[in-house]
Amino acid sequence: MITALCDATIFTSEAMVEGHALLIKDGKILDIVANRKAPADTNKKSYPEHILAPGFIDAQVNGGANILFNNTPTGEACVAIAKAHQTFGTTRLLPTFITDRPEITAQAIAAMRTARKTCKNILGIHIEGPHLGLERRGVHKADYIRGITQSDLQLYHHPADEVMLMTVAPECVPPDQIKILRQQDIIISLGHTSATPDQIRGALKAGATGFTHLFNGMGKPGGETVTPADTALGDPGSWCGIIIDGFHVSPELVSRALTAKPPGKLFLVSDAMPPAASDKPQTFKLYDETVRVEKGRCVNNEGKLAGSSITISDAVQNCVKLGIAIEEVLRMASSYPAAFLGLDNRLGKLLPGYEADVVVLNHSFVPQAAFVAGA
Repeated sequence: MITALCDATIFTSEAMVEGHALLIKDGKILDIVANRKAPADTNKKSYPEHILAPGFIDAQVNGGANILFNNTPTGEACVAIAKAHQTFGTTRLLPTFITDRPEITAQAIAAMRTARKTCKNILGIHIEGPHLGLERRGVHKADYIRGITQSDLQLYHHPADEVMLMTVAPECVPPDQIKILRQQDIIISLGHTSATPDQIRGALKAGATGFTHLFNGMGKPGGETVTPADTALGDPGSWCGIIIDGFHVSPELVSRALTAKPPGKLFLVSDAMPPAASDKPQTFKLYDETVRVEKGRCVNNEGKLAGSSITISDAVQNCVKLGIAIEEVLRMASSYPAAFLGLDNRLGKLLPGYEADVVVLNHSFVPQAAFVAGA
């Protein structure tokens, strides 16, 4: 049966459409028709005074629902994290596994593949470390930071229908290894790095296409030394994920990024930790440290930021408060990350033929419902 989502404003990612219904069949968007032309025998769902937008896509989710993927690298944990974030409008995501021992990384990859058998929300995996720069490692454990071995290259193979995103530092992973990873169809993002402009340009030329959590783990721009953030802002072809939680990046730097990067190249990530997507956030262990939520910030015992406590929904609302046009904000949460991940031919838009990933927003931009492939 056809499902018709009626009586709402529809944001297709290209335009706001009034007075129309979104028709869904077999998990995909069938058509957009005037409300009065919705077939009589459809399963109608009415959302007056709401906005239908493309489901949010999050390329960096360490945890949620008080679960940290690193601490519980199982299929059940992956599914629980994904379903918790769906409640807040994130319909597709990459569970993110940060720096750890090789055997635990392998376990996490296997867990993700188990979860994907039953959970469409999970696109693949984001492996953030251990191939990072020591100087800018943040809360990543120094003992585990290392270069890439031949065994790693064997591990980092994946099936064609799965996304594998890796964050690496150019001073740790040279261009010849980036080329090998790209030949294995791995998306390469640069982060946790103090690399020189020449090293970064070499990584981009070798096939890296993005930067992980812009401004964080790469130095702030505008100083006497050219930082990786400066190079990222000056490169028109690369994508940049950005954490807009009110703590990681100042409003001034958000504005600078929006001005510097071409339209479509800046997208939202949550960098969510276990307290995100949880009604009762709890402290959690990261390696051998306790991380707590302090006035909305996830901090370790040194007071360092350790990921965030937000979802993409929170980032959307924060962007609106900064005065960014809602159409652009919604694209930063959906169609732009879809393009970065190479999925913009099927995700990130509410257009015929696209998968029916839909978030229902009230006029405070708070998710009220979320559909994944029409369900």
